Amino acid sequence: MKRIPTLDGWRGIAIAMVLFGHIQDATHSILPWSDTGQHGVMIFFVLSGFLITSNLLAGSHDLKNFYVRRFFRLMPVVWAYLAFLLTIGLLSKTPLVTWAEIQPCLLFYRNYAGPNPGGAMTGHFWSLSIEEQFYLVWPSLLLLFGLRRCRWLCALAAVGIAIFRWCTWQHYQQSLLCFRTEVRADALCLGCLLALLLSDREIYQRAKRWSKWLVLPSGAGFLLLIVKFDFPRTTAFESACIAVLIAASTLYPSSLPSRFLSCKPLVWLGQVSYSVYVWQEPFMWFKGNGLGFAFLLMFYL
Repeated sequence: MKRIPTLDGWRGIAIAMVLFGHIQDATHSILPWSDTGQHGVMIFFVLSGFLITSNLLAGSHDLKNFYVRRFFRLMPVVWAYLAFLLTIGLLSKTPLVTWAEIQPCLLFYRNYAGPNPGGAMTGHFWSLSIEEQFYLVWPSLLLLFGLRRCRWLCALAAVGIAIFRWCTWQHYQQSLLCFRTEVRADALCLGCLLALLLSDREIYQRAKRWSKWLVLPSGAGFLLLIVKFDFPRTTAFESACIAVLIAASTLYPSSLPSRFLSCKPLVWLGQVSYSVYVWQEPFMWFKGNGLGFAFLLMFYL
């Protein structure tokens, strides 16, 4: 697939929401809408499911090539970041990361490595781990079951995960296990389902006719769910709203929202969003006074 500017714009929005949420966390903001990090990650998940599935459908089913490209796309940034933490820790004689954290980051099971992966320099690797687990499993499932069966598989998985999360959230929340894949992966499944549905010519034409009329209610729903966020109950609805907005922005690239998503600063931020996400924590040392975001952008400029 050619690079689509609107999707880079969505990445830009997602990483901006993540950074804003982390900065607000440092200032102990009590406004519910200020905790935007979870919503940004949800956009990343839906986007990943949509893009990876679209790429797999558009190209050959060469899994070796797929995994080689993923490896060299993702791992060098991770290695550089972890090496930086180790080096600074040695020079300052203040350990910033332990081997108990490095190993699950390298092998991408950080979201299962501890009861609370959100409080350390590698805490944000919980979402990267979920995405890597998705990369390992999904291409093989798509090749094994085929397009039509995988539509049902994604739909049932998304509904099943949402129901499971609703029924067991008290256990996961109280036990600080809420970063685990089994209660987070429905957003990825909805992104995959979107790509699988749009690959059908008839469904694509129907979506092209109707998606523009769903932009306003989906956008309003997404904003409302940010303000009235209730993780176990509203997450599936929010992911569905995001999927509709992503579909509309790709089907109507000339619309006003799509033109906004295609603006150069937002597209640039989206293009560097992965490495910004990985490298954000050292810059968040300054986040209490708002300097962290500025330093992070200067680092990339």
